[in-house]
Formats: sequence, structure tokens, C-alpha cells
Amino acid sequence: MSLRLKSYLLYRSSVPFKLSAYLRSVSCHLRFASGTEIEFDEVSFTEATEAEYKLDVMVHEFRASAVTDMETIRSTVANFRMDYSFSFTGGEDEIAGCFEAVVPLIRRSTVYGKR
Repeated sequence: MSLRLKSYLLYRSSVPFKLSAYLRSVSCHLRFASGTEIEFDEVSFTEATEAEYKLDVMVHEFRASAVTDMETIRSTVANFRMDYSFSFTGGEDEIAGCFEAVVPLIRRSTVYGKR
């Protein structure tokens, strides 16, 4: 089964900057109430911001995908966690952080080959 997530990353900063120039690492996980955890294989962001830089917030479109051996995922909620690190100096000094949010998972099914 494949999972696809599309959302927006809001990052608070006193000045806008090119996200890809300073983002050193990012990983995303979903943890279900059962304790089962899935790591997203692919994570991407838009380079350009999706909204005008205001209120010290940059807005980037964010996508993640994963393939899991879970047979079914019912419409439910899960805990989403993103871990990231930035380096503004290019050296060993990094700013690491994470955030967690409870997110809805809505099951969508697509049937191919049927008219």
C-alpha cells in the first residue's frame, strides 16, 4: 500500500531564505495508535514559497510518500513527526528541531482498468 501526503510547511524566520541552501536533513514518520510506525521514503519541498512572506513565516508546499506492507489503512488519525536540521554556516553548527501533529488519514482507493 502506498501513502501520499501533501501539505504545507510553515517556517518562522526573521528573514526569508532559500530552503534548499540550508536544510541539511529531514525525515518524516507516522505513528498509529497501535504503535506501528512508518517512515516516509521520499520527502520534498517547493523551492519557491507558496505565499507572500509575511508575519515572519515562509510557506512551502510539502510532499511525502511511503510504501508499506500494511494490508489496509482505515480512515483514522495518526501522529506525524518531522525531524529536520539546518546549517546556516556550512559547518558543524546545526540547528536541529522537530514537530509533531495529529493528522487525519483518509483512505482513498483507485481502481484502474474499469470504465
